[in-house]
Amino acid sequence: MNLQKIFDQLNITQANPAISIFVPTHRTFPDNQQDAIALKNALKELETRLSENYDKREAEALLHQIEQKLADHNHNYNLDTLAIFASAEDTQILNFPFQVKPRVIIDQHFATRDILRELNNAVHYYLVIVSRDQGRLLEVFNDQLVREFHQDDELQGLNFPIENTHLYTTSSNDRSNATKEENYIKEFLNRVDKSVQEVYKQNSLPIFVVGDERTVSFYQQVSDNPTAIAATVTNSTNLEAEARLLIDEAQDKVDSYRTTLQQASQAEISQAKSQNLLIEDLSSIYRAAKEGRIDQIFIRKGYVQPATVDAETLNVELNLDTTNTDDIVDDILSIVLQHGGKAHFLDAKFLDDNANLLAKARY
Repeated sequence: MNLQKIFDQLNITQANPAISIFVPTHRTFPDNQQDAIALKNALKELETRLSENYDKREAEALLHQIEQKLADHNHNYNLDTLAIFASAEDTQILNFPFQVKPRVIIDQHFATRDILRELNNAVHYYLVIVSRDQGRLLEVFNDQLVREFHQDDELQGLNFPIENTHLYTTSSNDRSNATKEENYIKEFLNRVDKSVQEVYKQNSLPIFVVGDERTVSFYQQVSDNPTAIAATVTNSTNLEAEARLLIDEAQDKVDSYRTTLQQASQAEISQAKSQNLLIEDLSSIYRAAKEGRIDQIFIRKGYVQPATVDAETLNVELNLDTTNTDDIVDDILSIVLQHGGKAHFLDAKFLDDNANLLAKARY
């Protein structure tokens, strides 16, 4: 799953109507038996709202298109959220490995905020598990398995898990020679890495390598792209364990990597302040966003701010009795991204007290 690509495609779509449906789902039986009912209820809500606001033929055509796309959906393969994005031109059915509040949105653009927040909040990565005998590859989102690659995946010729059959076809004399054995293992690990790099080319996520210290060191030496390796995990007690256990064992390193990213954002804020490029006032940030002057924004995680925006002066007021936007942060976020800026979501400890939204200007 290339979440960035999904976001980019959805974010540029304009349609009337643009339908976004989010249904919380479950990964395992028997909980996933609730999912079909929740989906049915969401579609019923959509039908009611379309009938109230759109032409009957148009509404029926949209509902029929969505139902056709859902015809082959199997709730046994649900993750944490089932998302539907539909317009008159097309319908996409997506399974997300993160939780989203249930809702049905009918607008002129798709609701992508949850995806964007996950992109900036989460660590989406590959877990490469290597031993002298075998190589495995997992795609993981935070602490949730997206998939474990296998020979039936759409990328041909990968054949995960990859077995080191060569090691056991060599003579006993070769295996007793430490240098030759090391070379055989390195050749095998290089073969594993080449398959990993084929996946990496399709979706460039950070790589975490799991194995004993010796094997991981060999993998780093033979990798064609060592800079893609974000961290190594050498505390695993069973490299043949199910994916969930291996993911759990990697979480300390994943958390450290996430902290490193936030520390880099914190340093960027300090640099912007020293260069007089830091904007801290909400109205000034909004105006700079509209002018396309913002290079980066830094948002405290969980910060949502209803507000009123004056269309002429672009002043932002926080009078909750007269709001005309449910979340000014979301509005600014969308504008900044449309102008090629970047967004960072930070834990409160990486921001000064009372700092919820900061921006770095381009000039």
